Amino acid sequence: MREYVLNINGAEYRAEVKELTAESAKVAVNGVDYVVELKKLGMKADLSRPTSAEPPRSVAKPSEAPKPATKPTQATGGGTVKSPLPGLVLDVLVKVGDPVKAGQKIMVLETMKMENHIPGPFDGVIKSILANKGDTVSEGQALFEIARPDMTTL
Repeated sequence: MREYVLNINGAEYRAEVKELTAESAKVAVNGVDYVVELKKLGMKADLSRPTSAEPPRSVAKPSEAPKPATKPTQATGGGTVKSPLPGLVLDVLVKVGDPVKAGQKIMVLETMKMENHIPGPFDGVIKSILANKGDTVSEGQALFEIARPDMTTL
């Protein structure tokens, strides 16, 4: 869904909101999956339909924050980017092996007569293209894979 860089008590974390419902969120923090219980605060809100780019909010004690890794024990891997909506692939702007930056436009998807630019979620290299120009894709279908470069420090 969305990726964020969080700064908690001076430590930097990479967080990706993978799934969001009214009651919980599945969040990956530095590659480790967590299920976060969401509680509504203040006015009533429908958290199942986020209206902004804000991540889900949860209150955690500083001692419960994930511990940052000082050095990865294995390659950091990569990720498969899935289609947020059903539609038609209008254009593929990269090819396998191309280096990409976070936020760079990778594909153009037409949905309900509107063009949607599908960005890369993080820096890396295009590992595979799973949908081609002219393909019709469904919501959640894999579009492309990005391999992350090996990290030496965080």
